[in-house]
Amino acid sequence: MRRQDAKERKPNRLASLACCAALALSACANPLRQEPTLEPALSPTRTPVSQREQIARAQSTPTALPPAAADTATKQPVPTTATRMRYAACSAVKPAVGRIAPNPTSDGGQIVYLTTDGNIMVTDPTGRKTTPITSDAFISENQQAGRIYQFPTFSNDGRFLAFVSLSTSEGFNGFTRTVHVAPASGGAMTDLYSTSEWNIPYVDWSPDGKQVAFLTISPRSGAIRVVGRNGGDISIFDTGSPTYWHWRADSAAMVTHLGGRATTPGRANVSIIEAKGSAKGKQTIIEALPGAFQSPHWSPDGRYVLFVAYTDNQDELVLADSSGKPMCALARIEDSAYFAWSPDGQRVAVLDTTPAPQGVPIPAALTVYDLAAGTSAAVHDEAAMFFWSPDGDKLAVYSIVFNTTPTPLGDAGGKPSAPPAQTRSPALRIEIVDANTGAKIKVADTFPSRQFIQYFPYFDQYSRAVTPWSPDGRRLVLASLSPSRETADVAVATLNSAGGIDLNRIATGTIAFWSPR
Repeated sequence: MRRQDAKERKPNRLASLACCAALALSACANPLRQEPTLEPALSPTRTPVSQREQIARAQSTPTALPPAAADTATKQPVPTTATRMRYAACSAVKPAVGRIAPNPTSDGGQIVYLTTDGNIMVTDPTGRKTTPITSDAFISENQQAGRIYQFPTFSNDGRFLAFVSLSTSEGFNGFTRTVHVAPASGGAMTDLYSTSEWNIPYVDWSPDGKQVAFLTISPRSGAIRVVGRNGGDISIFDTGSPTYWHWRADSAAMVTHLGGRATTPGRANVSIIEAKGSAKGKQTIIEALPGAFQSPHWSPDGRYVLFVAYTDNQDELVLADSSGKPMCALARIEDSAYFAWSPDGQRVAVLDTTPAPQGVPIPAALTVYDLAAGTSAAVHDEAAMFFWSPDGDKLAVYSIVFNTTPTPLGDAGGKPSAPPAQTRSPALRIEIVDANTGAKIKVADTFPSRQFIQYFPYFDQYSRAVTPWSPDGRRLVLASLSPSRETADVAVATLNSAGGIDLNRIATGTIAFWSPR
C-alpha cells in the first residue's frame, strides 16, 4: 500500500512531458503529448465568439509572461507619439539591393513529417517513397517512460536532418533532451548534445550544412550553442533571454538578438558574431538599441541586416549595413515586428502586431516592402503567420477563421472523406498570396496540431530554418487534425493550371516541412 501511495503521489511526468513543446522558446511547459487530440489547439474555449471579440479580449486581458521574457518586458518604455522617423525612409534612400535569381530543383525535394506516435519520417511529394528516420518513439503509462522526437530541420542541401529527442524513464524524475543529426536518406543517428537541465526548442543549420546551432533555455537563461555536424567541441556563442539569431549566407557570421527590447545599453542588444566553423570569433555589439521584435534577418546576399531599433522613444524597422549600422527605416513599429526578407532579396514582409494570450500573434495587416522600387502595399488584412516562397513572388499566409468547415484532406485509403460539419471552434486558414498583387488562393481550412501551434509565437525565428514550400514554389505541404476520424493528415497542395488548388493526402502526421532542395 505504501508503494502504491507513493506512485499516486509521484508527479505525472508523462503528462508534463506531453505538453512542453507548446511554448517553444519559453520555459518548458508541455513536452510530450500524443496526437491527435479532438480539441482543436487554437483556442482555450469552444464557445462561439467573433474574431473581433477574440482580439478585443486578447488585448484587454492581462496574462502571465513567459519566464524567459518577464524580467525584460516589465522594463519596456511607454511609446510616445512621434512626428517623423529617426532614420531616413528606405523608400527615399532606395538601397542598392541585388536580386538573387531563384534556382529551383527538378526533383521536387523531400518532405519530413512527425508521425502521430512521435517518430520522424521522410517522404517524396507523392507519399509513396517513405524513409523512417526514427522508429523507437513510445509512451508507456505503466512504466512512466517515453520518447518522442521534435523540431526536424533539413540542412540547406536536403541531405541531413537535425532534430531533438525528448525522453524519460522509470525512476528518473526529469527529462533528457538530445540533439541528433541523421542522413535524410536514412541511416545511423549522430548524437551532438544531451542535457537533463535545459529545454531545447530550436535547431538550425549553418547555410553550408557543416554546423548545427541550437537553443538551450532555462526559465531565466538562454544560450546559443554551435557544434559541427559530425559532433565535437560545442561553443556557446552568446547567452541571454530571450534569444534569437540568423546565419549569414556564407556561414562565417550570425546576427543575434538577446534580452528583448532595451532603453539603455547593456543586456539587451543586437550583435554580429563571427564564426570559424563551430568556434566563436569576434563579437561586435551594434550601437543601435533593439526595439520590439524577435528574430533579426540577414539579407540573402549577406550585405544587409534587418532589425528593429529603439531611438527617440520609438521603434523603427531598419535596414543596416553588414556591420549593423542603420542606413534607413522601412517603417515605424507600433507594437512588435515579425518580418522576413524574400529569398530573392528584393522585398521584406512585415507584421506589426502583438501576441495573444496563447502566443498566436493577433491577426494584423501583412505589408510587403519592395526595396528596389521604394513602394509598399498591404497584401493581407488578418495574417497571423507567413512564409515566403523560394522565388520571392508568393507568400503562404496563415490566418485564424471562425465558423468554418475544415477542408477534408482524405482518409487512410487516399480517398476524400465526407465533409465534416461546420465547427464553432477556430480553424487555421492557409492561403497563397501573390506578393505583387495581393491576390489570394485559398488552400485549406485546417485544425493544426499542438506540435504545429508551438511554431506560431516564434514563426519569424522558425521561418529561418523550415519551410512548407516545395523548392519549385508550386506546392505547399500542410497537416490537419481530423477529429471525426481521430487521426491527423499530411497533404500536398499544388497550384493547378486553372488557378486553383489540388489537394493530395500523402501520410498520417502532425507537422510537415519541405526540404530547401
